[in-house]
Amino acid sequence: MYLDRLDFAIKLARRVGFYLLQHWGNALNVREKSSFQDIVSDCDKQAQQMIVSEIERYFPHEAILAEEDRFETGQKLWIVDPIDGTMNFVHGLPSFAVGIAYSEFGDVLIGVVHDPVLNETFYAVKGEGAYRNGEKISVSTNATLRESIGNVGFYVGFTGHFVNAIEKRVRRMRMMGSAVLAASYVACGRFDFFVARRANPWDVAPVLLIVPEAGGCVTDLDGKQASLSSGAYLFSNGKLHSEVLEIINKVKGSER
Repeated sequence: MYLDRLDFAIKLARRVGFYLLQHWGNALNVREKSSFQDIVSDCDKQAQQMIVSEIERYFPHEAILAEEDRFETGQKLWIVDPIDGTMNFVHGLPSFAVGIAYSEFGDVLIGVVHDPVLNETFYAVKGEGAYRNGEKISVSTNATLRESIGNVGFYVGFTGHFVNAIEKRVRRMRMMGSAVLAASYVACGRFDFFVARRANPWDVAPVLLIVPEAGGCVTDLDGKQASLSSGAYLFSNGKLHSEVLEIINKVKGSER
């Protein structure tokens, strides 16, 4: 049953990704949401409707939680981010993705992340491993920060302080601007860790499954088991997890 749902989600994410490529860097009707640093476009709305309408068609009795004003709850729940990385998408930058996850009783069972620009699809079914375009993936084996490349999400009052605290201990820090892509890169070993200081369920739902299925670790920023409602996350290869958490919490302690 879950493999059928996975196939459905992969095909749908790729179809939406093709639509987004037609408007990449030329988004329709861009406007502010909560602030000038939080924007939305008609492409977000249209991409979400494409996903929602197909879920409603094939799974009419299941709930949908989606970024653009679709906030349902249910034992069987689809979690949708039509464009994770809208800022990049609008400005013609390549790091954005479509995220689709399916959960039951709060447990993510299917995760799909599709990068339209590189035509890469990351996906997992619980207990079956993680894959990219049909190839099994796994996290890096780096055991020291000095060998690592990390990623951090944008959060005013945290990001700069975190980079300042860790920059002399790692090879490089990066900021992609897409949580699901950054965490997917942890899953396939491109990054060794990714810190999301603030994230909604739709920002991370697929990678809450993909990263562990690739052999990685996901917790909240206190080191507790991550859930859809944690709100902040550390994704890592597992070997660096406690060390990065220690740095994060020193920075959190200095936040105002």
